[in-house]
Amino acid sequence: MAIEKLNQIEVDGWECRKLPPQLTRRFDFGSYSQTRSFLDDLADLSEAIGNYPNLHFAKEFVTVTISAADDGPLQESEVEFATQVNDLAAKYS
Repeated sequence: MAIEKLNQIEVDGWECRKLPPQLTRRFDFGSYSQTRSFLDDLADLSEAIGNYPNLHFAKEFVTVTISAADDGPLQESEVEFATQVNDLAAKYS
């Protein structure tokens, strides 16, 4: 089901953008080792569910951007993936 009212999307800590439809969040970590472990776990999660976000990272942070499939509206699956990424990042806080 497409999410019709993009302004009403709320996922803890994520910024919702309209054009293009996407969710973005920066995760900060205490060390490079934590950053690397988070990226490894995120890769496993992405492979398992088939959602491959855009990533920007440095020594102690990762910015994750989840875009809508086929440039369409955000779907419930993208929102659920963002929630799963939050849960994953919580392991490193």
